[in-house]
Amino acid sequence: MSAQPARRGRGRPHAASREVVEQAAIALMQRDGYENVTVDAIVSAAGIGRTTFFRYFRSKPGVIWYAFDDTIARLSREIDAAEPGANPLDVVRAAVVVSTRDAIYDSDVWLERFKLLDTVAELRAESYEHWEGWKRVITGYLAGVLGGLPDSTVPMVVAGAFHGGFVAQLRGWLQVDDDRAAFVARLDESLRLVASVLGPLFRTDAP
Repeated sequence: MSAQPARRGRGRPHAASREVVEQAAIALMQRDGYENVTVDAIVSAAGIGRTTFFRYFRSKPGVIWYAFDDTIARLSREIDAAEPGANPLDVVRAAVVVSTRDAIYDSDVWLERFKLLDTVAELRAESYEHWEGWKRVITGYLAGVLGGLPDSTVPMVVAGAFHGGFVAQLRGWLQVDDDRAAFVARLDESLRLVASVLGPLFRTDAP
């Protein structure tokens, strides 16, 4: 007599991945408004328990911010991998472009997440700390190159300029909502312009 296939026990369902929970949460926030979505609603939509939710995220805002903080870590790795002696502005530009490109290609809801970050009052109130973390990666690198302090004039000016160019392109992407490759190309072009304007700060042949 042939063996019967084993029947799968009922047991507990497999926990959804962090990305699945994020997608469920952002879909709810887009539909119902960020302020009206609770952790319990996210848990229900994702088919998980609260324990699983808090294993992935510290809070409801954490659902939105964790990927941004991952992008900061990517930015840091790209800068750390730069060739010694490379043009510092080229290093920063390339690191911003590559870290952003990798992040948006890893997520199906990257632009939707940024729209929430940029438009929801509660999230915008928290944005300073996160953007400062992004800029500190740049100022720390430039301080090492220039032999100064991260909060000295040139590192702060450069980080602020790249931040401005980056945010301008992100907000522009919200308006056109085209494909990721087109956005990355525009971001690179914009940051090349920023780097060209800042170039005289790094000239070594000035009289």
